[in-house]
Amino acid sequence: MAKVKWKMSLALILSGMLGAPAVASAHASGRITEVIRFVPHTPGRGMLRGYCWTGSIAIARSDAWRCMAGNEIFDPCFEDKDKGFVVCDPNPAKGDPGLRMKLTKPLPEAERQTGRVGGQGAWLVELADGTTCRPRTGAGWEVQGKIVNYYCESSQKGIEIDLLGELDSSKPLWTAEKASIIQGAEGPNLINLQRAAIKRVWR
Repeated sequence: MAKVKWKMSLALILSGMLGAPAVASAHASGRITEVIRFVPHTPGRGMLRGYCWTGSIAIARSDAWRCMAGNEIFDPCFEDKDKGFVVCDPNPAKGDPGLRMKLTKPLPEAERQTGRVGGQGAWLVELADGTTCRPRTGAGWEVQGKIVNYYCESSQKGIEIDLLGELDSSKPLWTAEKASIIQGAEGPNLINLQRAAIKRVWR
């Protein structure tokens, strides 16, 4: 009986030792979408002066805000470890720490979001092909009856890349509907639609 218990214990220990490398290997092979909670790192690549007037529209985090510097809106901006500052426009997929904003007004505590990040929410998405996408926080519009929720970088002049609808997180490897669109005189024209794998998301 003692030998059986010892074998079971050894199996559990080996399982625990092998679990983390197995997950890391799955991430590396692209079979699992990596979900990352973003933590800002300062100093950033530059300094701004501005203020935040409401919680972020891009992501439901209690430390994320919608802010303005001059006439430019930044969303999300994340509270810095140093009070009186937030970090805006980071892109961890590209190694970009973002801009550090010195607040000219205190954060509006009455507008602070109380909910934690959950569900499918992501403020930055990196597709398997390296394309990065961010949530649309302005006026919404539709393509083929589906809401354009994310806009993406595009290397093709005149062609807009967007993600339609919600991210599909029903499987370990998340996917999204990636649309290539040309804006015409009568509205958007869809030229390509494909199911794209998601490498990483930041919450």
